[in-house]
Amino acid sequence: MKLPAKMTLQQIAHVIGGRVEGPAELLKDLTLSSVAVSPLQATEDDLALVFDEKLVSQLGDCKAKALVVTPKAKTERPRIVVERPMLAVQKMLSAVAPKRHCPPPGVHPSAVVDATAQLGEGVAIGPLVVIGPGCKIGAKTVIHPGTIIGAKVEIGENCSIGAGCLIADVIKIGNRVILQQGAVLGSDGFGYTTERESNLERRLRGDRDLKDESNPHLKIPHIGTVIIEDDVEIGSCTTIDRSTMGATTIGRGSKIDNLVMIAHNCRIGEEVLIIGTTAVGGSCTIEDRAIVSGGVIILDHIRIGKDAILEGMAGVIRNVPAGEVQVGIPAVERREFIEQLVRLKKLKSTYADVKKLNERVDKLEALLSEKTLEKV
Repeated sequence: MKLPAKMTLQQIAHVIGGRVEGPAELLKDLTLSSVAVSPLQATEDDLALVFDEKLVSQLGDCKAKALVVTPKAKTERPRIVVERPMLAVQKMLSAVAPKRHCPPPGVHPSAVVDATAQLGEGVAIGPLVVIGPGCKIGAKTVIHPGTIIGAKVEIGENCSIGAGCLIADVIKIGNRVILQQGAVLGSDGFGYTTERESNLERRLRGDRDLKDESNPHLKIPHIGTVIIEDDVEIGSCTTIDRSTMGATTIGRGSKIDNLVMIAHNCRIGEEVLIIGTTAVGGSCTIEDRAIVSGGVIILDHIRIGKDAILEGMAGVIRNVPAGEVQVGIPAVERREFIEQLVRLKKLKSTYADVKKLNERVDKLEALLSEKTLEKV
């Protein structure tokens, strides 16, 4: 990755918030023009970021002129020492990131904007965008090509609505919200009922007398909305359903990855992280700062407490206390899950031990039986 210009180690340290260390004779007149993608692929003109402990042990194979390291790394090379590696990466990439293409302020000739829509100052509407009646778009918001926005949608200021997003009627989006490409807000929730008791209801109450007859699913209207609060980011192809009544809510500062499904009536707290391919059932509550890892499945009506962590592929069928780390299917506290794995690993030897004990018991019973017969 090329830097905008040659920079001294001190200049880079100022940008990323680190301190320069190393032999004075090597630091003098040291300038850098690029950052290596990988420390092991670095050239002599590169700065290398070495945060992984496994890579620290391979520094001898790194040709970089200078390093960015944590305080634990032991090296005499010119270096920038940072306390929070990923924060340093964030600052560096923010400083050198090329400006992405955005539609210029104004409405592209191919866009269709209803006459009753209100556009704030500096709003940019890209090609083939459709904006329905009664919408309000805040100042400096950018709507990329191919996005379709229904009626009476409110979008705040300085938002970025990615290409191909679909936003249904009566949705409210706060300020500085980012929707990545193809995000969908406001689909109807998945809710149906039947006129007569269904076979599913019979099975759930333990009745095996099932009826082989038609009993059509009747759609339950979802007349609620979706509210996205300030500073939320929603990933590509993620879907957030509108509520049956009231609102499905995504709290301030929460970040939702790609391919996540959030069902109707969910309430997501502030600064929550939800990672890709997670599915959150209807009417769930995920409280502030909880982290839901990739591929997690959460049953309907579940509450995830503040600062809880659900590790990847967990299947959550009961409430999760605040601050607890859970994993597994069904999800349990992490320590309990590890204990279960240990017991499973011992199962083969335990079975062998039990088999031997049974054989010994059989022999003892036979001996006792013989002695009893001798006495008789």
